[in-house]
Amino acid sequence: MHFRGETTQSTPKFGVVDLFAGPGGLAEGFSAVTERDGSFPFEIALSVEKEKAAHSTLLLRTFLRQFGRNYPEEYYTFLRQGTAEPNWQELYPAEWKAASREALLLELGLPETDSILNARIREIRKEYGRNTILIGGPPCQAYSLVGRARNRGIASYVPENDPKHTLYQKYISILSQLRPAAFVMENVKGMLSSSLNDTRIFERVLADLRYAGGGYRLVALSPR
Repeated sequence: MHFRGETTQSTPKFGVVDLFAGPGGLAEGFSAVTERDGSFPFEIALSVEKEKAAHSTLLLRTFLRQFGRNYPEEYYTFLRQGTAEPNWQELYPAEWKAASREALLLELGLPETDSILNARIREIRKEYGRNTILIGGPPCQAYSLVGRARNRGIASYVPENDPKHTLYQKYISILSQLRPAAFVMENVKGMLSSSLNDTRIFERVLADLRYAGGGYRLVALSPR
């Protein structure tokens, strides 16, 4: 990757914030991007996930990134022999501490979560300025074709009462605070035809994204 107007030597570092991170696949792609000189332009500054199982994988991925391309030998032994997972915190306390600070087990929207994230966003903005990227995939079960078909079979289901319809607003709240150079919001094909209170969800999301944080130009990464 090369940034217009920058030489390889002066390419800036970008801090990446990953919301609704899951096991960390999207951030893994960003962190793997390399410059022609072998350097990494994207640094994962913060990842947030609420599900414990997914966060466990996210935390391990974050921990391993602390070592660059040279993972600990104990990791390969663990994979080859299928033994109990090593106590990484004991073996590599500094790297584990850094990973634990980066990959947080938190549910977006809770007051205590907002307090933690607001402080971290201020720190990230102070360190990287506008050289930040926001990524993430707000939960999409309420929009997906499969999810909507399943919900129609639930007699008591009321779309307006399903918080999953508005979880994307948590993403937009952080977008407005961080004001990154760019953002990527991943979602599902079913969003195009989903509606709430006779309003197309996709149109509402586009409007909210377009005007968040001072305004953005939206670009579809996939035509479908």
